[in-house]
Amino acid sequence: MISQWSNKAKSWLKGSLSANPWLKQYILIGYAAKGTVYLLIGLLAVQAAVVSDRQASGTYLTLTWLTKQPLGKLLVCLLAIALTGYVMRRLLQTILMSGHSNPWSLKSIFQRLGYIMSGLSYGGVSYSALNIVFELGEYDDTMEDLVNQLFDQAVGEWLILLGGITVTTIGLGYVYGAYTGSYISDFESDDIHHQLETWATRIGKLGVASRGIAFVLTGIFLIQAALSGNSELAGGLQNALRVLATKPFGWLWLGLIGIGLICYGLYMFVAAMYRRYAIR
Repeated sequence: MISQWSNKAKSWLKGSLSANPWLKQYILIGYAAKGTVYLLIGLLAVQAAVVSDRQASGTYLTLTWLTKQPLGKLLVCLLAIALTGYVMRRLLQTILMSGHSNPWSLKSIFQRLGYIMSGLSYGGVSYSALNIVFELGEYDDTMEDLVNQLFDQAVGEWLILLGGITVTTIGLGYVYGAYTGSYISDFESDDIHHQLETWATRIGKLGVASRGIAFVLTGIFLIQAALSGNSELAGGLQNALRVLATKPFGWLWLGLIGIGLICYGLYMFVAAMYRRYAIR
């Protein structure tokens, strides 16, 4: 009964997506919004690498910076709306789960959880964007606060360590996916020029690898926080970039990752225009 209902729901969703090109376009606009966020983070990282009095920023402070630019608040509002298209894509992936003969296998369940976590993550980015525009609250490093709370728990350090290992593993998965090309979108070959497709694939691999390295760094710092009992080492992308900048030749590594994130943003723009499948 559950399997039959699931198959009917999948068929209805696939039919709705095929019959409604606006829904597909909205999802693809979400790709462009995600690309814009990473493009700006990369630009600010490169700026921090070459200008001594600047610091790299994570998602929240990057959006805050954007609101201070001409028409910035309007742009951030549009980003918040557009990002919900990407959130919708993740939720649809959770339901449809194409390519798996057994949707309730352990692998499928973990993949569904990954889609849900990704959707919640970008839903949080969308909320943060509105939070900044309408001044609903002050900036708060959620990950650092979570680590502080976990340190007060009996098994908190082990949970932080597990989280760090998980984030590091995800990052390594991105790097491997960039190397093999499995994380690169299929483009509509009839619509995209072959040279653009070639370059989009190249910068896409560089961008995905850079994003993976950022995940690896974040995970390593979480592991260090767990082992040392120091929550200040924990944080998101912003923390990883800023700690990296303090290391020997930090400006160089920061600049390279920044360039890689810019490549990822540009690749997402191409994916928004030419991606063959909206939700696969």
